[in-house]
Amino acid sequence: MPSPFLSRLLAAAAPGRLDPKWALFSANSFIAAMLAIYFAFRLGLERPYWAMLTVYLTAQPFAGAVRSRAVYRFVGTLLGACAALALVPILVDQPALLSVAVTAWAGLCLYISLQDRTPRSYAFLLAGYTATTIAFSSVHVPAMVFVTALSRVEEILLGIGCATLVHTLLFPRDVTTPVLKSLCAASSDAFARTTDVLCARVDKAPNTGRWKLAADITQIEILSTHLRYDTAASKPDLRAIGAVQDQLALVLPMLLSVEDGLAALGERRSAELNHLLSELADWTRAPERSPATSDELIRKCTSFEATCCNDRSEWDRLIEAGTAARLATLIEALAAARNLSRALHSGAHPAIWSQAGLRDRHVRRRLHSDPGLAVLSVVALGVAVLGCCTVWITTAWPEGGVATQIAAIAAALYSSLDDPAPTLICSALWTLACLPIAAIYLFVIFPAITGFPMLVFSLAPTFLVIGYLQANPRHFIKALALGLGLISALDLQNKFSADFALFINSNAAAMIGLLTAFIAIRLLRSLSASGAAQRLLRHGWSDLARLAAARRPMSRARWTSIMLDRFGLVIPRLAGATTDIAVEARPLAALQIGLDLLALRQAAVHEDARSDPGLQQLLPMLSQAFRWLARGNAKLKPDDARALLAAIDNALCDTREDTTACQQRKLALIGLRRTMFPDAHALSRKAMP
Repeated sequence: MPSPFLSRLLAAAAPGRLDPKWALFSANSFIAAMLAIYFAFRLGLERPYWAMLTVYLTAQPFAGAVRSRAVYRFVGTLLGACAALALVPILVDQPALLSVAVTAWAGLCLYISLQDRTPRSYAFLLAGYTATTIAFSSVHVPAMVFVTALSRVEEILLGIGCATLVHTLLFPRDVTTPVLKSLCAASSDAFARTTDVLCARVDKAPNTGRWKLAADITQIEILSTHLRYDTAASKPDLRAIGAVQDQLALVLPMLLSVEDGLAALGERRSAELNHLLSELADWTRAPERSPATSDELIRKCTSFEATCCNDRSEWDRLIEAGTAARLATLIEALAAARNLSRALHSGAHPAIWSQAGLRDRHVRRRLHSDPGLAVLSVVALGVAVLGCCTVWITTAWPEGGVATQIAAIAAALYSSLDDPAPTLICSALWTLACLPIAAIYLFVIFPAITGFPMLVFSLAPTFLVIGYLQANPRHFIKALALGLGLISALDLQNKFSADFALFINSNAAAMIGLLTAFIAIRLLRSLSASGAAQRLLRHGWSDLARLAAARRPMSRARWTSIMLDRFGLVIPRLAGATTDIAVEARPLAALQIGLDLLALRQAAVHEDARSDPGLQQLLPMLSQAFRWLARGNAKLKPDDARALLAAIDNALCDTREDTTACQQRKLALIGLRRTMFPDAHALSRKAMP
């Protein structure tokens, strides 16, 4: 038995005591797998091991996640089976065309799946490589393609049914609790970060922990996708969770803008502003003990400009007024997030929904997607699959279909990573490591087994350890590769037969498929952390260029959601990259510029923008500047930078009316000037409106 090897793995996964949650997850997965293989034997399915394989692919820590994954996996399998049934009968006599058609389908499904970073993408991912599995398994017996497709659907349906049943009935872990805890933690973090800024306790050195809120918002969005499938007796309304996310999404950009305004003022801050900051800090530090309510503080912020001393320079007064306006929005967002979070925890129906108009809110948020990188992933998959197909067809390799199927699965499964190549190599190594274990089972243990109970007892030690490792995020990839490789190598059937030559050849073909996918991805698709960060930054500047050139202003919620998601992605990549780029400067600049640009466009809607030569000159120049930065340039050309600064100043000096729209426009222009040219001199009193 391979117990010493597995014991070392278990010790590496949990050097201290065993985690009961991981142990329960492993036990549930093993029970579900044994149920699936038992019913597959009784029903006489073609490949019983696929039912067991599906259990471990479907298993998730939370019961709601298992249910949602089961639904997406079944839908994807059904789509893939239909695609194979449509392609194989008409192209079986043309192997090259069949290979191209099936690969094209898999590539299309992969591209669609990469445009949706939520668990829903799993359905399209499955639709792609399920078609390759069924189609390439049916090449030698095309008349049996329907039977193969039906059997595959039955096996997967059995696997997901057993996984869902066991993980739902045996001590299920609901998704609602971690979602609510994450919302509470994100809200507390937002208050703590705000207190730090108001009290000037912000570190000067780059600190990615300061911006954890951006990643938390995206993680809550992804986790809440499973809520509609959750097992909790009382599930929170998705509109309410989305409302909290909307409010928290406003905190970070407003906080950055306030921090920039305070830094620009330095020691020139007025006594009135310092007093206001002190009151706000008292509230954010302990809202329930603060003598002032959030509504009172918001009124003080909105009326700050009227109470500000008139002996200050016009530039300082404008920066203070802009900072106070941002503080009002910040406090309003914090208060709304706090009230909604408390209402969600208590199960009450918050009145703030109707006040904020959140009943009509569209639940789905906009997340970052990269069509260009998705195309590269599709190309890598195509090269890997068609390369295996070419060798298979030209050499009449008996196990060529196995290599092609594994290449398609491997190239698709890890395509969402920046650089899937290291993960593929890890999977290949752990798949190779499982082969001695499989050989011991096939040629030593299984010949002595006389019934299903003995089979269960013999498999239990190995798969309980693998399931425990799979529950540990640190060892998930290696455990999954070990488990899936072992299940495939065992190829459990109703009647036991062990063919050593077949064992060697089929597993060698699987390894060749993995290595082919690795080579294709390494050559065509790999990105370093620095390269991925640079690509994300260029996307931000490209979006700003389109935003400046757009005829209609984009929704602030839409822009904030996608930029915060991108921000949460880029910060850890920049932190781990060996690059000279400041960890914070670029993503923060794009976030702040976008919000100021949206405010500028929104203010222009209330005016006749066509009659404003300053704005007409500024917007094309901004779009051109952002396109230049989107090409990967570190900064603007000196002449272009001077021209753009002059255009912003001209637009600012042309804003002389005292309407609300003009004030919004003025604050937006000041924000653009401060973010894009932080070291530029302040406008003189003569130049100011």
